[in-house]
Parts: sequence; structure tokens; C-alpha cells
Amino acid sequence: MKYGKIRGTEALWMLLSPRVLFSLMLGFGATGLLLRNYLAGFPLAAVAVLCGWLFELWIVAPLWSFLLKFGSRPVRTLESLLLEPAKVVANFDARGEGLVAVELDGEVVQILGRLDASDRRQNIRMRAGDEVMVTAIDLDRRRCTVTSLGV
Repeated sequence: MKYGKIRGTEALWMLLSPRVLFSLMLGFGATGLLLRNYLAGFPLAAVAVLCGWLFELWIVAPLWSFLLKFGSRPVRTLESLLLEPAKVVANFDARGEGLVAVELDGEVVQILGRLDASDRRQNIRMRAGDEVMVTAIDLDRRRCTVTSLGV
């Protein structure tokens, strides 16, 4: 979490984060326990709030940022191709079926594409190289429904 320029609403949302709340309370409580013999009342509360915030800012946030560097990007699956463009690889047959190529995490994947019902009724012919849009995905049969982009 970066603490550069934080707007009012961002600060409120940040305070609702469980990690931030936990680290603020941990710093607040630890400071209160350590300084309770030296301070009391409002000065103790003010110092504890300040130390809780500094604990979050200087210890927890950098540690969290360091640990998040080891995370990987989520893998995209066929379901994530919905409403994505695809390219026709093989001419569609009379039933409105043919191969389409889609890019999935940098890899080109070819799957069976079927024209949607309205495009089939209009007798739209798709040729290799045409652009289509994926409108539905059938994972069990590993195929998709596409519609013509009309380009």
C-alpha cells in the first residue's frame, strides 16, 4: 500500500482494511501497555494512536509490500474470454461452425466456434482472418459461440 498522496475517501477505505485495522490496533495496544506507567489519559491515547500509525506505516506496510512481490498473476481461463475478440482460423461451414483463435495469457488457443443464432439466420459467412466476438463459452465441449463484428 502506497502512502504518497491519499485522498479523504481513500483514507477511509484504507482504514476499513482488516490488515490496516489489525496493525493499527496492535501498535496502539502495544504502545499503551509499554507506556502505561509513564503516561496516562489523553497523552497516552494520543501517543498510542501515533505509534499505531507509525507501526503500520514503517513496519507492516513495507513487510506486506515485500511479501506481495512473490505473488503471481492470476491465470486466465477460457471463461475469461467472454466478450473478447477472436480471429477466424478456418472458414465456417454451412452449419455456422469453424475454428477460431483466441489469445490466452500470451498463448494462441484454437477452439471450435459456432455462430450465434441471429448470424446463422442471416446466412453470414465467416472466412479465415475475419474478426468475431466470443459471446458464450461451453467448457464441457470446449467450444464457444461467436458473433460477427461486421467489419
